[in-house]
Amino acid sequence: MSDLNYDYQRYAVLFVDDEEKTRKYFRRLYGETFRILEASDGVEALSIFRAHAAEIGIIVTDQRMPNETGVGFLSKIADQYPDVVKILSTAYSDLDAAIGSVNKGGIYRYITKPWEVSELEVTLRRAMEFFIVKRDLSHLMGAKLQALGNVIYSARLGAFALVPVVSGLPGKHAAEAVASFVRLGAFGAAAGGRTGAIEAGVDSWRKVHENQKQLASQLEILLKAGFTGATLEDRVAAFVSALPAESLESSRDGDSSILKSSNDPFPRLLAGLLGVSDRGGEEAIPVLAALMGIYDLGASVTRLRSETLTIQVKPGGAAAEMSSGSDVSRWLFDDDLLISSALGLL
Repeated sequence: MSDLNYDYQRYAVLFVDDEEKTRKYFRRLYGETFRILEASDGVEALSIFRAHAAEIGIIVTDQRMPNETGVGFLSKIADQYPDVVKILSTAYSDLDAAIGSVNKGGIYRYITKPWEVSELEVTLRRAMEFFIVKRDLSHLMGAKLQALGNVIYSARLGAFALVPVVSGLPGKHAAEAVASFVRLGAFGAAAGGRTGAIEAGVDSWRKVHENQKQLASQLEILLKAGFTGATLEDRVAAFVSALPAESLESSRDGDSSILKSSNDPFPRLLAGLLGVSDRGGEEAIPVLAALMGIYDLGASVTRLRSETLTIQVKPGGAAAEMSSGSDVSRWLFDDDLLISSALGLL
């Protein structure tokens, strides 16, 4: 593949050598092709690397330097940054010692002084290409896994939304209630700085599936028992009772109810509902069932912008249902952006 296909300044080269003349020589030879950062020894190199780790693709370091050897410096970052290409520059007399230390620093290649200018440039180009390809593949794989995760989590949420439909239970706007639950939890996690932040990580999708079936069964049992009360006030009270929030205050704002709490359980509850956390799932189901009860009366539940958890329950806020199960299908297809955005916060 032609060199023209690569941007060799997309990532920087960190060059480490205790001789100033050598650093100037390296910069003069390769500064037009590569973006170069410099350090005079291993200690300074470690400081510079930590400050610019996200933009460094290659490290070229001398072995014999005061304060810290090249291998000593590289060994400190090898485990945390295995993809950064590490090249050790050493005098011929130090070659045996350098070769014996290669594995300690995860070194990609060693070069001997004095350098062959054109040969070193080829080495740097191939090293940068190698790093760029690995980084792009890593990003692509991450995007594919994220997309797969979104599909699986969307299906999981859809299963909860479909519980009333497939069970033949009365209840309207169940999917809108699930979407509201997602917003309550996801936007709480996005705010940051509060307890109960979502913890990502799943041991296996089999575990997620088994947990989903158990939680869906619990939701079905609660819905079969019927919603608490016939009025919106009764169902808001049931929602408040189901929430594991301390010091929850309720007030009125015209026709709407306003619920406030200094404790925000929704990020943890959403993580449990999605199966990315072992905690919160069983607590989430009664909250979701109570939320479905509110939406069944055509009301909506919205999280308001605030430093603390602030929820508005608004009569008549739910969209009109066109036919049985129509809100489920509409939500599954049209609200994919909501799901992807919310799950991207995990």
